[in-house]
Amino acid sequence: MRWNELVFHEGNEELQRFIELGVLAATCGTPVHFHVEGVRGTGKTTLIRAARCRLPAIERVRGCLYNCEAAQPHCPQHSGQPFPETETVTMPFLEISHSAKLGTVAGSIDLDRLTATDGPAAALLPGTLPRAHRGVVFVDEINRLADTSPALADLLLDAMGTKPGRVQIEETGLPTQVIPVSASVWAASNPDEDPGPLQDIRRQLADRFDFVVRIGRPSRKEVVRAILGTGRNKAVPPASPPSRVRCLAGVKVHERVDEFLSETYIRFQLESIRSVQAARLGALLHAALLGKQLADFSDLAAVLPAAFRHRLPAAALQEMMETLSEAVVQSSRREMSSAVRPPLKNEGEYRHQMLWRGFLERWSAQRNNADKSSVEEPLSRHDTDTLSPAEKKTAARQHGDEETAILQKR
Repeated sequence: MRWNELVFHEGNEELQRFIELGVLAATCGTPVHFHVEGVRGTGKTTLIRAARCRLPAIERVRGCLYNCEAAQPHCPQHSGQPFPETETVTMPFLEISHSAKLGTVAGSIDLDRLTATDGPAAALLPGTLPRAHRGVVFVDEINRLADTSPALADLLLDAMGTKPGRVQIEETGLPTQVIPVSASVWAASNPDEDPGPLQDIRRQLADRFDFVVRIGRPSRKEVVRAILGTGRNKAVPPASPPSRVRCLAGVKVHERVDEFLSETYIRFQLESIRSVQAARLGALLHAALLGKQLADFSDLAAVLPAAFRHRLPAAALQEMMETLSEAVVQSSRREMSSAVRPPLKNEGEYRHQMLWRGFLERWSAQRNNADKSSVEEPLSRHDTDTLSPAEKKTAARQHGDEETAILQKR
């Protein structure tokens, strides 16, 4: 089934989004690993396989099974060759089955070359992972693969461990080859079936996934009719990634988003730094998908649950989302405060204004019995107009000596 023939609904909306982000990331040469969880029959595998037709073309060294870039060939055959001939091919989309052997996934001896009558030689035949370089690898029912084939799971750990990852090929009679691999791993599983959720089987492998995506059932009969082919799908498929986006270099992350992610890592005592790295990358990709040049809290909110749901308990994830909501409110207050503040005549006026705002901040915190560990937003000059004369007088009497001393020093 092709992408434009799919039925899109609210249950698979999150998977749609991350497929679009994954395609955009592949276009930009940045691997993104995501794992789709959902009950059987919800279309996980169908949607992912349909995304094959949305993958862009890539330029590679002509005939190279490793998909070498002409500027930086990395395979045993073309490494170090200057100005090799190139060709344009469709980005690879390969699958790892449960019956796969170690040699077919990593690589093995090329028997055709070894048994050739004209100049036989021992040579490597790349496996699925090396051939998926600069493309996508799909693993269905990855929780069962992690349980029944630990060796294949270990290969995925190496390929996904860093960006780019690597595959080590060892064959008797040949020197050990370490091949760089930059491939996105997309996977799916049914967490309610044996052997259970991936994070309960191989936590290390689960942590390699940048995002865990949830897919749900259709909730409207019109959607079910469309799936059955007796109705018409009225949902609008997500837009294609903007063709002008070729890399993420033109997209920046707002400094407040970086500050929030840093505080989140410390506050929730996250084990893996990959969690905040994934959330930041997701925000960048989401902003790029919308044609924005600055990733803000709205972009982070679109990817945050998927970046942390396999790394935190549900209660902690809920608390994190509430913290994000508070950060959005505080950021909006800052922007409004900056917008209503009149232009300043000189630096001295700016210092005086900041002292006044700091005074009101401390007074407001004491008045509301705020927790000392929290950081409240400073009030703007517009906010001071809401204080009654009596309140201002009481506040000034409580803190007048301290503020007067500071102002006199200025």
